[in-house]
Amino acid sequence: MAHKLEIQLTFQLKSPVHITGERAELYIDKALLLDAQAQYPLIPATTIKGWLRESSERHLRGWGVQVCDGSKANLMCGHCLVCQLFGAPQHRAVLRFSDAVLRDGVRDVRMNVSLSRFRRASFEERLFSTELAWASGFSCQLDGILPDVERARQAAALIYVAARMGFALGAARSRGLGWVCLDQFQANCDGQILAIQDLLAYLPTMIRALQGTSA
Repeated sequence: MAHKLEIQLTFQLKSPVHITGERAELYIDKALLLDAQAQYPLIPATTIKGWLRESSERHLRGWGVQVCDGSKANLMCGHCLVCQLFGAPQHRAVLRFSDAVLRDGVRDVRMNVSLSRFRRASFEERLFSTELAWASGFSCQLDGILPDVERARQAAALIYVAARMGFALGAARSRGLGWVCLDQFQANCDGQILAIQDLLAYLPTMIRALQGTSA
């Protein structure tokens, strides 16, 4: 019997964020991605999905669970928990993500300069501008049809940890952009709430089970 998992995530933004769009703006080298209708700054579902996948992989490996590297599509197994939830070339993702629209976003432009890692100095004539979005935070949703309640609990627990521990998304994270903090997490399976404290209590059992299957 299939079971529907629904998760609502709300994040606080601790710094401005930049997601590069395909717009051409006068005096702006890297323009923001905007919502096509209302022209609000937009964080696409693919960015949120990739960020949560990266965080999930990092934490599962830290717990001794073997999972695939999302940056190496040709080496994905299609069977590990990360591949099943987030997808692989030979396996469609179980989870579907929504875009996040920064409806209270304020746009700004920051000037940057390219640095030489070898010389530890700035390059000549390498000044460029980046458009930023300042906002209090954003929300996104994800859902999926899971084959059993156990897999739904695994997915919810992993998404919570990944969202809780990931610290920045988008471009120029090394320059201090896109720092986020999880504010609210709500998950339910077939309408039944999956409480955070229950997911955290379940996490050690889940990790032991995954370590056994990946051994």
